[in-house]
Amino acid sequence: MTKRLIRHGLPLVAMFLSPLGAREIQWYCDSSSVNLTSDGSAMDAGFQFELGVFDNSFSPTMLNMEDWAANWRPAQRVDYNPASQFFDSEHTVSDNDPPFIWGQDAYIWGWRINGNQTEWILFRDTTWNWPEADPFNFTPLDWNAKDATPVIGWIDADGSPFLMKSDAVSGAASPATSWEQWRGKELAGEPLDGPNDDPDKDGTPNLLEFVFATDPLAPGAPVDTPVEVVTVGDDRFAQITIPRRVEHPAVLTVEVSSDLTVWNSGPAHTLTVSEVADEWIVRDLTPLSPSAPARFMRLKAMLP
Repeated sequence: MTKRLIRHGLPLVAMFLSPLGAREIQWYCDSSSVNLTSDGSAMDAGFQFELGVFDNSFSPTMLNMEDWAANWRPAQRVDYNPASQFFDSEHTVSDNDPPFIWGQDAYIWGWRINGNQTEWILFRDTTWNWPEADPFNFTPLDWNAKDATPVIGWIDADGSPFLMKSDAVSGAASPATSWEQWRGKELAGEPLDGPNDDPDKDGTPNLLEFVFATDPLAPGAPVDTPVEVVTVGDDRFAQITIPRRVEHPAVLTVEVSSDLTVWNSGPAHTLTVSEVADEWIVRDLTPLSPSAPARFMRLKAMLP
């Protein structure tokens, strides 16, 4: 709050100017609570929570989970604290520009991606409606997870035997995480934080760790991207399966070659067979034959 005194030959007038968007949303879960994953293990530092709304009057249900991420509009993100067993943040509502329209249903979405294993919890209370960006309303909104009803996952208001429990999910995208967001979380304080760096020296550069949602600071075996031979009609083709994460956006290209020297890509050379949130399958369009007895495939990744 700013206090300004005006002098124009008149008595001093005190004017109190409040910043635009003074309305605050306090969103959190109680600290020292038991919060679990679907297999009963404790939520860890890989969990993130976002406050937001769904666009275009979209209503999330268990039947349309594949469309959640495409319609999700986050206002704020916070990391889960496994030591204190909670998340906690405060969001200032600065405007009511779409999709954050006054009265819009608000949700909290928590998730963790660990390779191809994904956990979700999404919840809201019927009173969680996006507030008016009123610069003169200083009453904070108190949105506690224990008061909410989950769309996916479980919440026990009394905190016993747990407060929150996430559910396992497959074939659907989580909220999008940019390279910069991922690097700031996973490579915080690490000097070798460029896309081509490999701080854990396991042969997988940071950009591919991002694409595969693996730990860039924990050495591991290369992610398996199997190439198999499939039969289509009378021909046989090489085909590669890539366990990527679509919510970690990068420019991915599959290239093919017959000699490991000349590489080609694009619709004249490859065909996407299947593309879901956690897997991309691409087929070589040059059939194996006596004149082309060997075919090779590789993945190329670049930042958007």
